[in-house]
Amino acid sequence: MYVNGTAGTQDNSAPPIATVPGMDGTVAHSGFTAARVEEIRIQLLDPFDPAEIKWRVTATSSQQSRNGPVKRGQLVAYADQRAYTDRLNEIFGEWGWTRAYTVQVAQNFERTLNKGGNGQKQSVICAKVVVVSTVSVGGLGSHTGVGEEWADDENSATRAEAQAFKRACACFGLGRYLYDLDKVWEDLDQYNRPVRSPNLPDWALPAHARRQTQTQSRPHSPGPTQPRQGLVQQETLAKVKQLCETVGFGLSKSTLRKYGGVTDASKIGFAKLTTVFEKLTDLANGIERLRTASTKLPDGRHAAICRELNLASDSLDDIPDRDGLCALLKRVEAEVGTATTGATQQQVHGSIEELRGKLLQAARKVADSGRTGWPAKFGDVIAQATDGKVTLERLKSLTDADAPVLEAALSKLAT
Repeated sequence: MYVNGTAGTQDNSAPPIATVPGMDGTVAHSGFTAARVEEIRIQLLDPFDPAEIKWRVTATSSQQSRNGPVKRGQLVAYADQRAYTDRLNEIFGEWGWTRAYTVQVAQNFERTLNKGGNGQKQSVICAKVVVVSTVSVGGLGSHTGVGEEWADDENSATRAEAQAFKRACACFGLGRYLYDLDKVWEDLDQYNRPVRSPNLPDWALPAHARRQTQTQSRPHSPGPTQPRQGLVQQETLAKVKQLCETVGFGLSKSTLRKYGGVTDASKIGFAKLTTVFEKLTDLANGIERLRTASTKLPDGRHAAICRELNLASDSLDDIPDRDGLCALLKRVEAEVGTATTGATQQQVHGSIEELRGKLLQAARKVADSGRTGWPAKFGDVIAQATDGKVTLERLKSLTDADAPVLEAALSKLAT
């Protein structure tokens, strides 16, 4: 039996999202607004990019054709667990979710094997490797999945681990649609590989791929054929490359590496490319503010601030990452007397939802670790870190004006 209903049943209903009880006894998503929870649900349910989909042969048969017997295979669609990991990182960030495994070997399973390849069957007693994976998202909860493989397979632990992880993710809705895809039959080559990959139905394509399909089907689309990446992806890639030049070498490379997994924008898939575009746009806004504020500083003062912050130089190319830009921007704007409130403050500190989620994760980690000088209760840690300005029940009502309080609390919890 699979925990949380992750067995291979097909269910078209919306997947459950774990909830956290609020202090007043009601159930609430800790650290997330209702709008953000719905946005997360939509992002999780969005199908993978077609390039991430692979096909596994689960059964074979031979059919007679004009040119002799043809081997056919029944194919089932699946995605590598890296696709699941990448999607979780895109939505929650690398620190916004965790996974844990427990592994055991279960004995005395009866297994039927072919004997000598002549169709005879033989029953043997064999062990299974059973892996339980628990995927937890800060502020949303946890789900568990179970995977198993025969122990005589040298990759049994790896395969069972991937199976368990993906089944746990399916409870959040991620990859759940793959269970609803029909099995299809295709011709196989001499190595039992499908001669071609089946076409996915429109409902099993991500939103951007559906838009590209619609664009390609228009009668007056530009050019005789559409590029493989699609016009939308090409336009986004061009904008990303332009933004990389705007923000400088250090910021562009750190952003590409963090959200795209590479340092060459042209190698990033469309889903990640849109995330990179959003992050670079935010950084470009910060760079524009930095340039404006720096012109108001006395000669040489901008370079002096860069040295005080241990930057390699006062060049934009030597700002290493977003945190470095935020620190430099705060120092420069503080010296020229620029107010940092409202929307401006949100650009410096990040969204209040992001800060709230980070605080919840950091407070939980401190409470569980039993760190000296800190309370053992989750809510008490938050109160102490914010000097009593924020309580657990007040977290959900914070606004962007409270961002500095949460930033200061995160610094305390990190030391």
